[in-house]
Formats: sequence, C-alpha cells, structure tokens
Amino acid sequence: MFQRFLNHFRELWLRFIEQRDRPHAMAGGLSIGVFFGFFPPFGFKTLVALGGAWLTGSNMVAAVVGVTLHDLYFWMWPLLWRLEFQVGHWILSNPHVFAPKMVRTDFRMSEIMQWNNFVDVGLPLLVGTIAIALPISLLAYGLTLLWMLRREKRRSKE
Repeated sequence: MFQRFLNHFRELWLRFIEQRDRPHAMAGGLSIGVFFGFFPPFGFKTLVALGGAWLTGSNMVAAVVGVTLHDLYFWMWPLLWRLEFQVGHWILSNPHVFAPKMVRTDFRMSEIMQWNNFVDVGLPLLVGTIAIALPISLLAYGLTLLWMLRREKRRSKE
C-alpha cells in the first residue's frame, strides 16, 4: 500500500515538473496545496485546495502535489495536531500560556460531540493550524517560484 502511495506521488511529481504554466501559477498552486495540507484530514483538503487554486488562477496539479507532499508525513499528524493546538491555545489565551498536559482521565467519549468541547478544542486547533501553515506555505511559494523562474530561464537558453 505504501509503495502504491509513493508511485502515485511520483506520478504527480512528474506531471508537476512537466507543466508548462506560468511560474507564479505553479508556485501559487503548490503553496495553496501545502497550506490546506496542514488542516486536519476531514477528507476535503484536496478538494478545498483544488477550489482555492481554481479561484486564484493557480495550477491545480501543483495544488494536488502540495497536499500530497504533506500527506507523506501522515505518521507525524498526531504530533503536528498537538503542536497546532498548543500554538492556537497560546495565541488565544490571555495571558499567553500553553495548554495543560492531557491525561487519560481528561478524555470521555460522552463529551466528544458537545458544542463547548468543540469550541474549546476546534478553535485553538484552527488558529494554530493557520499560524503554522501560513509561513510554511509562503516559504513553499518563494522556493517554488525561484525554482520555476530558474527552470524557465534555463529552458529559454536551450
């Protein structure tokens, strides 16, 4: 199964490299994909990335590659979600403090679907996700743009 996932990613990467779109469109698509790749996987992040790429006129293949790049690190998601929650909790709290350590007794199945628990967990997770995803996606945009401009310059010389 993992080999099939790697083959799928390799195919997407080759399609990304072969694209003949504008450098800003390619960089924008990859950046949008990386940004939405950080959101918890509710099954819609690829669709949202495709929609964002379409709305901004960015390359859609690059957006899918950006989301898939993030999916390569699926084994780190629990650590990333905890970090995102901690950052979001720190941003939203006054005075700024990190969330207390969770223990097994804090988790009760009967409380999962209660609205106040969703706000207590979901809002810090969303804020932390945006705070972490935004600079990384901007970095991905800049690096991809430099790479695409360099590649375009090299192709024009040939």
